[in-house]
This record gives sequence, structure tokens and C-alpha cells, in this order.
Amino acid sequence: MKKLAQVSSVVSAESIASTIDADEYDVEEILENCREFLTLQEIDGEIHYSLYHSNFRDFLSKQVNFG
Repeated sequence: MKKLAQVSSVVSAESIASTIDADEYDVEEILENCREFLTLQEIDGEIHYSLYHSNFRDFLSKQVNFG
């Protein structure tokens, strides 16, 4: 979620996995568990994610920075 909290555009699970040096499958599992907070968009046959609302992104940014 930290990566999603830092960007205001859509991002792929592959991009998140690469950024945090994690397995893409694990990232996809986490994103699926958080789906109610995400907007999904298909771009070139690949699912990209963004946070549902900018206020939630602000909240997460504060939690990541201080939590």
C-alpha cells in the first residue's frame, strides 16, 4: 500500500513488486485483499491499481510515514 499511497496515478502489481523487491504473486494477493479500497483499470491487457479516493491516499501516507 505504501507504493499506492505515493502515486496519484495507476500502478501495476508488477511495478509495485519491482519497487519493493517482492514476489508479484504476493503483491497481487495483498491487492486482492484490499480491493474495496482500490480502483482497477485495465491498460494494455494488464490490471493497474489506484486508491479509491485521494483522502485515503493522504491517510495512508501519514500512516506509512509515522506508523
